[in-house]
Amino acid sequence: MVVIKLSSINLIILGYLQHKEKSAYEMVKEFDIWNLTKWLKISNPSIYKNIIKLCDNGYLNSRTVKEGEMPEKTLYSLNEKGNLYFNELMEESSKHIGNIYLEFNAFLVNIENLPEEKRKEYLKNFKEKAEERRAFVDSVYNHEKQHGEKPGSEFLILDLYNEFYNVLQKWSEKVFNYYS
Repeated sequence: MVVIKLSSINLIILGYLQHKEKSAYEMVKEFDIWNLTKWLKISNPSIYKNIIKLCDNGYLNSRTVKEGEMPEKTLYSLNEKGNLYFNELMEESSKHIGNIYLEFNAFLVNIENLPEEKRKEYLKNFKEKAEERRAFVDSVYNHEKQHGEKPGSEFLILDLYNEFYNVLQKWSEKVFNYYS
């Protein structure tokens, strides 16, 4: 049995290159437009690093091109080995839901270590931030629902976050009331 190490970054890169070759810069810019850093634990430097690793490991082809007066750029494309790796990652990902780590858990674990007035102030901040995030995601979700510009999978991820932030906002009120 071959054990595949799950890599969200590799999966995103390989999936993105399924249909068209792109430069690393183009991928990073597109991922910024998609706001991937808000939905996945990835960074722009890690994207560049993983593209190079994927290429070094034989999963991507690369070629350097020069267009007019522009500097040279390297374009990456998926090869057969990369497509097999993509399918292996997809299969493995379908079997693992993963863990959810919420950064604010460290805040909540320590909330009782504060004097009551500070606790209320910080919990109010927390509740307001949860409401702010819920409102933002809800507006993006409703816009997308009306205009349907995102493919199905992207819309479904947005739907998941919309549901999550609705629950988080209600729960933050419950936490606030618990300590009030």
